[in-house]
Amino acid sequence: MDKKVFICEDSIEGIFTSVYDAYSAVLRHEMEHTDVEIITGDIENYSMFCDYIEVPSSKEKSLKVSKSICEKMGYRTYESIFYAATCDDKDKATDIYMTIVKAFRLNDSYKIMDLWTDKNVLHILELYRKAKNEFGRWREFLQFRELENGILYSRIGPECDILPLLAPHFENRLPNEDFMIHDDIRDYFLVHEKGRKSVIVSGEALGDNREMLNKFSDNDIQICALFKEFTKTIAIKERTNLKLQQQLMPLRIQNYKIEF
Repeated sequence: MDKKVFICEDSIEGIFTSVYDAYSAVLRHEMEHTDVEIITGDIENYSMFCDYIEVPSSKEKSLKVSKSICEKMGYRTYESIFYAATCDDKDKATDIYMTIVKAFRLNDSYKIMDLWTDKNVLHILELYRKAKNEFGRWREFLQFRELENGILYSRIGPECDILPLLAPHFENRLPNEDFMIHDDIRDYFLVHEKGRKSVIVSGEALGDNREMLNKFSDNDIQICALFKEFTKTIAIKERTNLKLQQQLMPLRIQNYKIEF
């Protein structure tokens, strides 16, 4: 039987939908789970003897998979898989699928993330650590600026798609503020209106309103100038250590900081 390749959207909903469809296909056609591959995004090179299946994202199927993971494998497993899914990695979706399959085979599915010798689980753990570290950096280093219309605006460039993960933290920190966080790499926004939950908005939806993102309030411009002067004043020239500075705050993050 030809190998089945499921092609899905590069999102947690898209991946979980493909996991649901792939598992159903294996049971329906009596295939081996190793004959399944899940690919996110577009395929550059097609292979012979493969059956390619486009999978539209389904919220219902995604929620079923999420519920199964949380109930049968625990929140630790769900968190590891969720963070891993935010990484830009070509094998992540297949490894997520195989990790779930192997968890169901265990007597205690909660122990799946302890199988460090398993290549699929190990890869998920590596991606989890990468995304978790990226989330921690941007949660600590993210800076807001005030636009002319009073909205707080921040621009970030994370390696992983962690913008939705930042939402609960800043909703709790700034519940009574209108703010926007812009993922500059993927070009979409986390938009929060005071007193409400945040929503995700694509860059295209912003349209002509993009111009406002470069117009800062007079108060913000003054504070930024003072802050830059402050950082220069407290710096000790003789103790400059650029290597350590870049280790603690990589250059790719410094590009989004006011003081650099």
